[in-house]
This record gives sequence, structure tokens and C-alpha cells, in this order.
Amino acid sequence: MNKYSGGSFEDFLKEEGIFEEVTKHTLKRLQVMEIQDQESQKLLDSVREKYNQTDELDRRKEEAEYGLGKHEQAFVEKFPEGSRLLDIGCASGRLCLALAKLGYTVTGIDVAEKQIEQAQRIAQKESIDVTFLHCEPSTFPFPDASFAAAFMGNVYCYIPHRAARIAFLEEVARILYPKGQLFLSNSVLDGLVDSYEPTYDDNYNQFASRYETLEKGDNFWLEEQPIYVHYFFSDDLKAELEESPFRLLNSSVENEQVRCVLKRD
Repeated sequence: MNKYSGGSFEDFLKEEGIFEEVTKHTLKRLQVMEIQDQESQKLLDSVREKYNQTDELDRRKEEAEYGLGKHEQAFVEKFPEGSRLLDIGCASGRLCLALAKLGYTVTGIDVAEKQIEQAQRIAQKESIDVTFLHCEPSTFPFPDASFAAAFMGNVYCYIPHRAARIAFLEEVARILYPKGQLFLSNSVLDGLVDSYEPTYDDNYNQFASRYETLEKGDNFWLEEQPIYVHYFFSDDLKAELEESPFRLLNSSVENEQVRCVLKRD
């Protein structure tokens, strides 16, 4: 074992004869990270553009009247009236409006600016007190431990790259109370196909070839403009959640939708 004579870390690498190798590897990694960041933004922008479209706004406006689903109702009953709740990916406010009517203090956030504007108009028209904010997924504009619980419905699949999704969950954990809970629901492939299958569609391949950092499960909805989505099997999603600051309390799969209740450690 070589003895280190002291000095800087650079001196140490040179003494070990690996300075050039480490430098080359580090630069390559930084280049990959930069490309990934750039591509992540483009992929996320495709999602934002979809949900800012008129047809999506019309659909979400209609959904705003639906109220809580049975699983959402069962989850929220654990929290007393007045609890601070967050809906991540709130669209035009279906969940937020229903929760506020039950007496909760509710905030909704979304990357689609026009969805937020529409949610604000609906809440104002119905005289319902909800805070709606346009927000990027990388950093939430809230102090630590701001909410008792959060909802996240069909949002996780739109965050590009596994590492970014884990970082996103870390940010969610930061703004929840200690032992705070997250209700995460997402579409899954269970019951539709048995495994991830290669895509040979020329349109898909032409679009996917523009990106260097796509991962297994990444795909695109090929509408007028291709829209990024990551496809999960429920077991793969739960395995990914194990890398997060959350502990899985329970989960179920029904109608190609997985619902997970998680608790911040």
C-alpha cells in the first residue's frame, strides 16, 4: 500500500498514477449528467405542453366536479379536519376542491400553468378556499415539514429518469411532517402485458433516437406531439420506492392502477 505524502487530492491522484484516468471518468460523468438534465427538461416540457392543451383543460374542468374516489376517501379519513394537505399534480383541482369542502387546508401544485389558472377560476367561482401554485418538480416552494399528507395521482410516471424520481420523492418527504404520509397512485402495465417489449414503431424510434439517456420503461404517447411517459409494472414501482425516504405501508392494484400508501421515515 502506497503512503500518501500529503498535499491536495490532485497530488494524491498523481502519486497513485491515476489522475488522468479519474479526470477523464469524472468529465465523462459530468457530460452525461449535463445531457441528462437537458433531456429531462425537454421530456418534462412535452408533458407540460400536453396538459396545457385545450382538450386537456376541458377534460380536467369536467373532472373537477367528480369529488373523491373511494381510495382517496379512505386515505384522508385518517387525518383530522383542518390538516394541511398537498395535491401534487392537481390539474384543475378535482381533489383539492373536494378536500377543501371537507374542511381541510389544501394546496395544489402543477407544472401546467393553464391548469393552475383554471383551478383558481373554478375555486373562486365556487368560493372555495384553496391555494393553487404553478411549481416545477425539482424544488417545492415550501418550508420543511409543511404538510400532514400529500396526494400524487398519475404524476410519478412523467418524471424522467430514475435518479430524478428518487430525488423528487426526497423533496416530497422534506415538506411532509415527520411520519407524514403520501398517497401515490399510478397507471401500471399489470394485466396488460407480461413484460417490457421492444418498440419497433418507426415514429417512436425516430423520436426516441433524439435522446441519449432514455431508460428501460421510458416511452412516448404518439399524439400530435410525442409526450414522455415512463411505464411501470407495480413490482418495479414498489422496488423503486424502496430507494426513497418512504416506507410502504400498503398497496393494491385495481384496473391497471396501483395505489400505494407510504409513510415518511
